[in-house]
Amino acid sequence: MTTRDLYRLPPSSALIAFESAARHANFTLAARELRTSQAAVSRQIAKLETWLAARLFDRSRAGATLTDAGERFRDGVAAGLAAIHRAAAEAAELSQAEQVVIACSHDSSHHLILPRYDALRQVLGDDVRIRILTYHHSIQNLPPDPSADILLTWNAAGVAPEDRALVVTEAVRPVCSPTYAATHAQILAGPVAGWSGLTFLDLVRPNEGWASWEDWYAAAGRPDAKPRHIEFDCYTYVLEAAAAGLGVALAWRHFVERPLESGALVAVGDGFIETDQQYFGVLTEKGRRKPLARRCLAFFDRGV
Repeated sequence: MTTRDLYRLPPSSALIAFESAARHANFTLAARELRTSQAAVSRQIAKLETWLAARLFDRSRAGATLTDAGERFRDGVAAGLAAIHRAAAEAAELSQAEQVVIACSHDSSHHLILPRYDALRQVLGDDVRIRILTYHHSIQNLPPDPSADILLTWNAAGVAPEDRALVVTEAVRPVCSPTYAATHAQILAGPVAGWSGLTFLDLVRPNEGWASWEDWYAAAGRPDAKPRHIEFDCYTYVLEAAAAGLGVALAWRHFVERPLESGALVAVGDGFIETDQQYFGVLTEKGRRKPLARRCLAFFDRGV
């Protein structure tokens, strides 16, 4: 006997339509629940009755009443669908136990996680799946995605110490391309007051928690006249524009390490200026139940 013969079953769509109609004792209510038409539910029930060679409902204007055969069939279908649902949930839970899901901004994914992805994989193991969920930088107070285990955020208020890790305490400094630095070497060698002739690359609006040019001016000094600004809606674009020689960008230390090491960008000014902004990894409710997520959080707590 083949598997097909052993498990000769009616179509699943017909079983689902039957279960809903039996529970509501009404085809119209079943159609509303299943987001289909009453006629479609009626066709599925008719198809099922033909398949079984049995009448399952007594139809009337008041609704649909199960026959004796229908009641017997309903008990089996309800138990079977419930068992499949439980098995699917258990299988999904086991699968999720072998993966860790990190939610962060596009820029954090590109500049903070990607350069350290291999190191993270070594910590978690080659058999672990790492998923990155990204959102736009301008979203404030990001609600945790229900599928995320860890959220990278500037706001860790109310999170228990054991459920969070300090990823970075940020520091910033200006950077530009080697060509731009050579072209404007005399200006860059002088005080910030004389930097008015430079082009400053900036975000359309600051990221949540990130330092801005105004923060840097407060510590390093301000140009005598307002310099020209070119604005972008993504920090990655700001760094790419700087590497292309379009101007000076404000670089966050842990986001610019690789471009500085490769020589795509060079640092200018008098060094990094520390800020009081802190970037955290926090466990979501789902992540707090998962040992693998805590191992991942410990990786971020190593000062990446």
